[in-house]
Amino acid sequence: MTTPALRAAVAALIEELTGITADQLDPATPLAELGLDSLTLTQLASRLQRRFAITIGFREFFTTTRTIDAVCARIAASGTAPAADAPAPARDAAAPASTAIFARAATGEGAAAIVPMMVAQLELMAAQLQAVAAAEGIALPVAPATSAPVSAPAKPVVPAAPAVAIAAAPRPAAVAATTAGAEPGALTPHQEAAVRQFAEAWNRKTAKSKAMVGAQRAVHADPRTASGWNDQWKEIVYPLVVDRSDGAYLWDLDGNRYIDLLSGFGPTFFGHNPPFIVAALQAQLAQGFELGPSSPLAGEAARLVCELTGVERASFVCTGSEAVQAALRIARTVTGRTRVVTFAVDYHGNFDEVLLRGIDGPRGPRTVPSAPGVPQRAVDDMTVLEYGSDRALEYIRAHAHELAAVLVEPVQSRHPALQPREFLHALRGITRESGAVLILDEVVTGFRVHPGGAQHHFGVEADLVTYGKVLGGGLPIGVVAGRRPFIDVLDGGPWAFGDESAPEQGVSFFAGTFVRHPLALAATVATLRYLRDAGPSLQADLNARAARFVAAMATVVRETQAPVSIEHFGSIMHLKATDARHPLNTFLWHFLRDEGVHLLEGFPTYLTLAHSDADLAAVVAAFRRAIARMFAARFWTSPTAAPSIAPAAERFSTPPVPGARLGRAADGSAAWFVEDPATPGQYVQVDA
Repeated sequence: MTTPALRAAVAALIEELTGITADQLDPATPLAELGLDSLTLTQLASRLQRRFAITIGFREFFTTTRTIDAVCARIAASGTAPAADAPAPARDAAAPASTAIFARAATGEGAAAIVPMMVAQLELMAAQLQAVAAAEGIALPVAPATSAPVSAPAKPVVPAAPAVAIAAAPRPAAVAATTAGAEPGALTPHQEAAVRQFAEAWNRKTAKSKAMVGAQRAVHADPRTASGWNDQWKEIVYPLVVDRSDGAYLWDLDGNRYIDLLSGFGPTFFGHNPPFIVAALQAQLAQGFELGPSSPLAGEAARLVCELTGVERASFVCTGSEAVQAALRIARTVTGRTRVVTFAVDYHGNFDEVLLRGIDGPRGPRTVPSAPGVPQRAVDDMTVLEYGSDRALEYIRAHAHELAAVLVEPVQSRHPALQPREFLHALRGITRESGAVLILDEVVTGFRVHPGGAQHHFGVEADLVTYGKVLGGGLPIGVVAGRRPFIDVLDGGPWAFGDESAPEQGVSFFAGTFVRHPLALAATVATLRYLRDAGPSLQADLNARAARFVAAMATVVRETQAPVSIEHFGSIMHLKATDARHPLNTFLWHFLRDEGVHLLEGFPTYLTLAHSDADLAAVVAAFRRAIARMFAARFWTSPTAAPSIAPAAERFSTPPVPGARLGRAADGSAAWFVEDPATPGQYVQVDA
């Protein structure tokens, strides 16, 4: 097979996986720079094995086989390339014609951007996936379902409160801060020195964490220990190991204290180890935590869920993922239909059916798995649309009679600024009229933004709602709740002793050994009682503090011109790099942890009731220092022109090197800048 034919064959495989067309694929650009994340590269390796009988290890995609040309060279060298007239590989079965509108998520990655279901897999490996996930949240236009014209997407309606989205202030491209590097994936000598110096210092500071992770790797398959993998900074690819927590703080094995903004990925609402939760657990431990028999706490927990949220009935599972899985099973049982609509950038858990992405390519729109090991048939009944768009509503109206359910994360945890109130109300009207089930996934928003969650905030009543995180008080639990007859599918519906009543609803199966675990129920009851007694002002006050905190962080962004943005909904926040695919962005999160703030790239952060004003002021100061370190390391370049400053800096009257110009450093102080010889027009800071 000729080189052009090989390129075409490899490009066809990539198109099948991502929707990126051949004319968008530069054969000399690293695959990761083209937008292929870790999971997609693993899928590509599998398809290359099937088509060409060639094995390319995952790591090779980041080292020796980084580009399409390099892949072609490996195939040619192996002697396994098929003849030029060999048939093209068979496509995975495409979704039915009813899947004709798909969203292409994210900015800057084209059709290769991943949907949020992949965020569940961020823990698998590779900084590239982390970077792509950090960019999620802005959808490209969707393709029309038929030849009939459809209206242009309407601008989402975003309530003024309790959420505010604040990003870097707009500025001319000529002075925008950008990430730096001589070529994709390469480091300049200055950057290499900065990486080495940071790694040495961080390894000393967190030596016990590194040693424990390394010692356990042979027996413990922990995806998080490989998260952020990069050959160039392999020595800092390990998570902190924490052995103590209290309130807003974590302490690692070396005794370093961190202000925790990750907050357990959302469950931590009251801070770590809140006394009332500890007391409830201690009391239950004294009584036992038997499995199998019914717990007296289950009914009380269900009653409190109904009281706070307005649902009619509730049932308990172990995780949010299980709650969503149960909701889909209920919807299909009630409607007798199978197709489900969900939305790009939503995150609904880690089971096969929701690990997907929508592709709108030249061969037509379709749904494909977003993770290796998920069979195509698992997602064939799923349709991915653009959240908040008029075109999505057009599709749902046209196909509502085919839909078992519309599954929606009302405020997406990876794009919390998008809050389309009118869109949600339109969904409610369409699904009610057609008999499709409206499922709100409130695993993240439930009990955090308001005791009644997003349903109350947006004034929308769903048929089924899923909850988790906050209501467990730090213990694992999930809830599927909602209206009859939907929730009645789990037990046939209520009936009474002593009369002629009986279960009326047809049932499906959903069960588990650890469902209704007494310890989880004890924490849940204690949490729900606390929220009930405190009232909505508890969340309202925290939402207001979060708005002030985000405003302070955004001020730092504007003043430093850092290429980052921050948005929020209530106490849910998301910090993103605006140039999402550049691997050096990851050091902002490394620097923040070094400055004493615990958070992870690509994941939302959460304020808790335990965070004090002093804690938040310390985070803002750490954020400013971390940004300054990014500029100093030249991981981000300074603005293209060194700005002039007031005469107050006359003490710098003698330039430290010929040609240096006065300007302002990332922290706002006076500093000297020189033009970078490797990048004309770009200036870098030098020491006075």
